[in-house]
Amino acid sequence: MDSKQAADLKRTTIYRNRSSGDDAVGYVSGEEIFRLHWGEGVSVGRCERDDSGWRIFRATRFDEKELGRITDEGIIHSHGLFQGGRLGWLEPDGTVMLGGLIFAEEEVGRVEGPQLQVAAAALLLIFVPEEDEGNREVERRG
Repeated sequence: MDSKQAADLKRTTIYRNRSSGDDAVGYVSGEEIFRLHWGEGVSVGRCERDDSGWRIFRATRFDEKELGRITDEGIIHSHGLFQGGRLGWLEPDGTVMLGGLIFAEEEVGRVEGPQLQVAAAALLLIFVPEEDEGNREVERRG
């Protein structure tokens, strides 16, 4: 097994549900979170373990910002959206659900690999909000 194959085994891939099927949007490797851009990984954040789960950080231009966390039970909490709170959860099969007091329950994607919790949190805290913001920007322009 070469080093690329070994690295791929340690990756947890993040898939976003689309009308055309699942689309790989990023992955987690070690403590880093990557966005897939033209098939290559671009670092967009990191994770950090604490007593009750994982904290998720988003890289910014000059620093980083803590976005939220996922508990050991798979519950994803946001620090910023709607003054923070429960944003969604990870199902045992790797399905990532968005839902809480504000949102209707919705399956938004899935994760596959050894770091399911971090990848699920990254999907809801980084990838879904950025995609939604991008869609709103296109609507404003168009």
